[in-house]
Amino acid sequence: MSRIAIDSDRCLRDGACVDVCPARYLAVGNDNLPVEVDGRNCILCGHCVAVCPNDAFTHHELPAADFLPVVTDWPAPAIMDGLLNSRRSVREFVQQPVDHATMEALLDVARRAPTASNSQKLHWIVVSGPEKVQEIARAIIDCGRVAGLHPSLLAQWDAGCDFVLRNAPTLAIVCAPEEYRWGKEDGAIALAFLELAAEARDLGVCWAGYLTRVASENASLRALLGVPEGFTVRGGLMLGEGTHVYTRIPPRKPLSAHWIE
Repeated sequence: MSRIAIDSDRCLRDGACVDVCPARYLAVGNDNLPVEVDGRNCILCGHCVAVCPNDAFTHHELPAADFLPVVTDWPAPAIMDGLLNSRRSVREFVQQPVDHATMEALLDVARRAPTASNSQKLHWIVVSGPEKVQEIARAIIDCGRVAGLHPSLLAQWDAGCDFVLRNAPTLAIVCAPEEYRWGKEDGAIALAFLELAAEARDLGVCWAGYLTRVASENASLRALLGVPEGFTVRGGLMLGEGTHVYTRIPPRKPLSAHWIE
C-alpha cells in the first residue's frame, strides 16, 4: 500500500521532495511526479511534506495536523550567539518545581531533536519537587558508599552539601533502549535542546553527571526512577529558577581546531 499521495494539480514538479529524502525512498516518476522506490524504507522524517511549498504532498503515516509552521523570523546571529555564550551551569535553585505546562513545552521541544535515522527511541522521566529529588540524591549517595566513593565527597554530603543534584527542584532524565547504539548521542542532543529551551524561559540548568553515571550502572536506582524494562539512563538535567543572576561571560581556553581544505 502506498504511503504517499500527490496532488498533481498542485505539485510543482521541482523534485524538492526527492532531493531531501534521506532514505532515497522517493524518485522522480512519470510526469516528474514523485514516486516510491521498491525496496527502500521510509524513516518517517517528514522532510518530503515539510519541503513542499504548495501543500501537494501527503504522507498517510504523518498526519498533516502534526506538522508545525516553520519560524522564519530568526534572531540575529549576535542574539543567538549571546544566548549560547551566556548560558551558565546553575547549581543554586529556588525551591519551586518547574510547573507541568512549562515542562511539557520543554519536552515537546526536546522530542523534536534529531535522532539517528529518525529512530525517536528516547523516553523521558521527570522528577518534580525538592523532596523527590532529594530522595534520588540520597539513593545515589547510598550507591556511592557501596561503590567506594571518595571519603572527602561523602564528608561533604554528610555535612549537608548536596553536590549530587544541588538541591534542584526538578529533574529531566532521558533514557534509551540498552541495545540501541546511538542512545548516548541522541540523548545528549535532546538534552541540549531542552537546556536551551529552558534558558530561553529564564530557567537555570545543570547537567546531572552523578545521576547519569550511577543510574547507567545501578539497577536499584533505575528501579527507583521507574526506568522502563530494557532501557537505561543516558543523561539528565537539574532544572529550576536560579537564585543568582550572572553578569559576565567567563573566559574559556583558546579554540583548538584545524581546517582541511
